[in-house]
Amino acid sequence: MSKIHPSAVIDPQAKIAPDVQVGPGCVIDGPVTIGQGCRLRAHVHLHGPVSLGSDNELYPFVCIGFEPQDRKYNGTTCGVKIGDRNIFREGVTIHCSTKPDRPTTVGDDNMFMTNSHLGHDVTLSDRCTIVTGAVVGGHAQISDDVTLGGNGAVHQFCRVGRLAFLGGNSTLVQDLPPFVTAAGYLRVNGLNLVGLRRSGVDRQAIDAVKSAFNTLYLEGHTNQVAAEIMEKMVKKGGPGAELVAEMAQFVRGSTRGLCPHAHRESRRRKSKE
Repeated sequence: MSKIHPSAVIDPQAKIAPDVQVGPGCVIDGPVTIGQGCRLRAHVHLHGPVSLGSDNELYPFVCIGFEPQDRKYNGTTCGVKIGDRNIFREGVTIHCSTKPDRPTTVGDDNMFMTNSHLGHDVTLSDRCTIVTGAVVGGHAQISDDVTLGGNGAVHQFCRVGRLAFLGGNSTLVQDLPPFVTAAGYLRVNGLNLVGLRRSGVDRQAIDAVKSAFNTLYLEGHTNQVAAEIMEKMVKKGGPGAELVAEMAQFVRGSTRGLCPHAHRESRRRKSKE
């Protein structure tokens, strides 16, 4: 049977797997589903509709499913859906969606460090690391294997591509392409070479990504022209072609524009002076 502390408050609507652990002071309110192997250590508050997969660990003062910080919110929500094997450290907050048919979504194997936050309608994929104090605004899309550094901020509706890395105390108000690193305010500064190597990408494929990065950021092309050049690279095939295709597709899909390169933006400003 589930191990539920006597001080926990459990709504009759909740569905809790037999081996779930619910610690002291936890509140499970409304339609909440908690899968096998989950552990709510203490003082966790889940406000349904919320769905947790299996083997998630929630530390004290995690709050999931409360109303979004959105003045337009009218009470309509599909809640929050969370996958498997996620870690939510102390003080993490995740708000419910504002859509009746799509929840705020978290995938599998993510780590949320202390006091990090996901806003309403965010989609966060798998194996991401959200470092202490990092915040993600509403409707943002975070792809697989992304790292958001401490106190980093992602503006609402932004997209962050796979294996991208945002440095600590940094801000994104435009899209950050796959495999790219950014630091400071809206400044790309290179490729996430460490992340690419750790994910098993070989040297030849990394060279192809470097060439695509140069095309996108260092050769002075518009984003549309850069995407066309990258698509020609993909047609030639060879190692890394699928990674270049991923970058080109991301560029094509951007509506907010791309985070600019630090050196290129500096040169542009100097030319105006």
